[in-house]
Amino acid sequence: MATPEVQELVAAVQSLNLEVQNHKAANTALQQRMTERERPSTDLPSLPLVSGNFDGSPKRVKEFLDACNLHFSFRSQTFASDHAKVGFMITHMMGNALAWATPLVNQHDPVLQDYSTFKTLLQQTFLRTESTFLASEDLLDIRQGNSDLLTNISAFK
Repeated sequence: MATPEVQELVAAVQSLNLEVQNHKAANTALQQRMTERERPSTDLPSLPLVSGNFDGSPKRVKEFLDACNLHFSFRSQTFASDHAKVGFMITHMMGNALAWATPLVNQHDPVLQDYSTFKTLLQQTFLRTESTFLASEDLLDIRQGNSDLLTNISAFK
């Protein structure tokens, strides 16, 4: 059996140990608060894109990418990772663009982790080549006039 003096010393050591643990916890909390003050907040509310949501229109691809890049440059802390950039872009898609991106998200496609590859894929999907664009414009302007149908068809070959 321990003497009363030993029991008293054990109790004092336990009390000091508990006090040290409390100081460590308080120190950790203060360090965390100081780190948060030094670091710009990444919890800024999302700002709408000036260009609005991207619907997949070929005419709006460049505008959408430029608006996203501008957003990323002003909020570099928020968009420090490629995944954050791609996620932001997808949340600003609708219509055909969202229909294109949804399977990538559902399948956890690796392209979601690579902004450059995602941007290239988006451009390949939604940008029309100049000749395709011109042909579609010509088709919209088609008028048969005095020629027969076969003559008009051959004009587009």
